[in-house]
Amino acid sequence: MECNGKPVVSFDLKPMHSFDLWGVIVDKHVLGKWKIQTYEELAQKEKIPKDTVRRVVREYRNLLDGEPWATGPRKSEIIDAIDGPALAHGIRPHYASAFMKDALCAMRKILDAGQKLMIFTSKPAPELGEQLAASHGEKMVEIRWGDKSNPHSFKEVCQKETRLGNRVVTHTADELPELMAARKSGLFHENGLIYVNRNNCNSKDRVTEEGIHCYVDDLRDVKYSSLVLNL
Repeated sequence: MECNGKPVVSFDLKPMHSFDLWGVIVDKHVLGKWKIQTYEELAQKEKIPKDTVRRVVREYRNLLDGEPWATGPRKSEIIDAIDGPALAHGIRPHYASAFMKDALCAMRKILDAGQKLMIFTSKPAPELGEQLAASHGEKMVEIRWGDKSNPHSFKEVCQKETRLGNRVVTHTADELPELMAARKSGLFHENGLIYVNRNNCNSKDRVTEEGIHCYVDDLRDVKYSSLVLNL
């Protein structure tokens, strides 16, 4: 299926497009390298056992590489382990150093079409909104977070946006378990779920088998504003 659809202009709610953060909006390998270096430095200062450090780093690398076991329900636990020391010291990633050009272009086109944006990430992302706004000279997105391996999390965040006058019509991610949960939520049309291939860990056939029909290597190829569906 092509990553487009027939535009519809009659709406009671404002159409909103949801994006994963790591691997979609920011280059997870750039920030991931920073996270690992920061963790190893702080682990040494805090005398965290070497076996623990090796395990935490190994599992986080598996997550960065898109290993299926690491991108499912254990994802939050893996992130907490690598982030713990940095958060305890008030150290935060500089997202703007790793913004991905195709994502920023796609988001800009959505805003220019009069539609709205949301970043739905696994963990809170302090200062992300400000850094995105600085890159475009205006507030770009709403930011929500939750367990995206659980369909109920998609229901919760979409219900919240509905109360605010928005309808979430698409979700874009680079991890298959996340998109499978979104599909199981029953909230999205089949052409409203977009898989962006960032690490070659899933073939187009594999993604399609799970009911995800939009597979791209570059988000500028997605006609987001025409994916809007009538309520």
